[in-house]
Amino acid sequence: MTKTKFLFFSGKGGVGKTTMSCATAIHYAKEGKKTLIITTDPASNLADVFEQPIGHKITPIKSVENLAAMELDPDKATNEYKEKTLAPLRDLIPLESFKVLEEQLNSPCTAEMASFDRFTDFVQDGKFDIVIFDTAPTGHTLRLLELPVEWSGVIEKAAKDNSGGQTCIGPAAALAESKAKFDRAISAMRNPDMTTFVFVLRPESTPIYEAKRSISELNKLGINSQEIIVNGVYPEKACDNPFMIARFMKQQQFLHTIMEKFPLPAKVVELGSEEIKGIASLTDMSEKLFNNPTILSKYNFINKTVDKITTTNGSLQSNKAITKLLTPLNGQKRVIFFAGKGGVGKTSVSAATALWVAHAGYKTLLLTTDPASHLKQVFDQEVTERPTLVEGEKNLWFTHIDAKKAVEEYKENILNEARKKYDANRVIAIEEELNSPCTEEMAIFEKFIEFVARKDFDVIVFDTAPTGHTLRLLEMPVDWNKQLEIKTFTTTGETEVDKITKSRFKEVIDLLQDSDKTTFSFVMYPESTPIEEASRAMTELLSINVPTSLIIANQILAESVVTNDYLRQRKTMQDKYLRIMAKRFTAPIVTLPLLTEDLIGKEKLLEAGLLLYGETN
Repeated sequence: MTKTKFLFFSGKGGVGKTTMSCATAIHYAKEGKKTLIITTDPASNLADVFEQPIGHKITPIKSVENLAAMELDPDKATNEYKEKTLAPLRDLIPLESFKVLEEQLNSPCTAEMASFDRFTDFVQDGKFDIVIFDTAPTGHTLRLLELPVEWSGVIEKAAKDNSGGQTCIGPAAALAESKAKFDRAISAMRNPDMTTFVFVLRPESTPIYEAKRSISELNKLGINSQEIIVNGVYPEKACDNPFMIARFMKQQQFLHTIMEKFPLPAKVVELGSEEIKGIASLTDMSEKLFNNPTILSKYNFINKTVDKITTTNGSLQSNKAITKLLTPLNGQKRVIFFAGKGGVGKTSVSAATALWVAHAGYKTLLLTTDPASHLKQVFDQEVTERPTLVEGEKNLWFTHIDAKKAVEEYKENILNEARKKYDANRVIAIEEELNSPCTEEMAIFEKFIEFVARKDFDVIVFDTAPTGHTLRLLEMPVDWNKQLEIKTFTTTGETEVDKITKSRFKEVIDLLQDSDKTTFSFVMYPESTPIEEASRAMTELLSINVPTSLIIANQILAESVVTNDYLRQRKTMQDKYLRIMAKRFTAPIVTLPLLTEDLIGKEKLLEAGLLLYGETN
């Protein structure tokens, strides 16, 4: 009997993972193979791309025989996992012990545990010939894949040591089945006959950098079967003016780089004049991928002469209404969040905005919470977990949250408190609790709180992780009590530390909900999928009383560069969606035109800031 084949589509957000994975699913389904596509991205777009409701259940795709899809809902997966864990123990252990276990499973780490528990379910399901995973952006995908390895070790260790066989997700004895399942999932992912990772990237510096790093991380996990799809390459016929020729030749250079750096099977896909959504356009894409593919190793590289391009000087005057959203009001601190679908340009826009604000005379900190951020590339300077002055600047610092160091600090803080209050055995039990993989999420959250509460900067600009993970982070302080449950073993009631923590959470909640102090911004392309994702996220933020104050529409084609039918079609599509955005969103919309090169380096960032906001006063 042939074993199920697993395909994982990975890469930086916005490179076209969902499109390529859906087109691949259609191809195998049309070959007669029973195919399932499942997304592990908390901000899923499968329903948008297939143009039908899907949700947290295996749903047949209309008009495509043999194809089903599922959007993994983290909240529903968590509830299912809790019930599956608790049900067998409900009548077997004392009520008091059961309540303790039930409370443990209310902790944030259970959500992470539940997601990869469902993930491993599908890896060994056996009901489908092909299972395709449309994954979350790279940093979070790597975390998901590392977890079965980590949890298998945690459960095994807890079963042997003096902690009473206890983990933060329940007794190790009750998790023996989970460990066996995790081990089988690890084995399947390491088997090249069963699993292939397909990296989707665009011919740009950042996706190439991220793919290289991710492939290295997968190799460390023993996962070595990999392929590449280079998406979004401009067709030669579309590049008939100096601006487009310059972009085209930059892409040609990056294609050379990809071929040199990645000795892997690679296909090239051109950027279409229309967005890809719906069965018809996905079927066309599947034809290009499988029936008539462009193979990178056989690619016909083209050389065109690039004329000197005169770039615009941007606005001469700043928009006062927009300036108020970016600068402190009445001497108070301003916090600016940039969110949105992965790959829409959040890091670039965040960096350009932070530099613009710093040049306006405000002491500014740019911080990323995205594990796959490329701030180091943007500024060509090492980013550390401590704020570092950007070279050549007097008002701009940048930093990132280093997950490993954050975990070490978080664990030590908890243990220091425990050592003051409890005996050695209790401290050992607490230490075992803190050795679980899910401690990382708690530690990052604590760091986030720490930076939000800082008072030594006039403006703090957050370059956030892609939408689903950002929402999770921002909703955590609103539901602060869940964050204290990791201390189940350290407290019997509300301690002074708990009271201080609550006070800090309230301060952050008040800040997030105050539009005079916080500007929540969404970056998006004028296309259906980013708009739909942002719209859902804005609604969810409003449910915790966090309004959206600003929208950046990125990579807009300027009229001056629209010189052929291909570009006119893309411009018409963009104009349609800009009108939709203007009707749907109440926040002001600022546009950033498509530029000849990536926003790398201060010169390009300054140009982008000028185009976005005008000159600083």
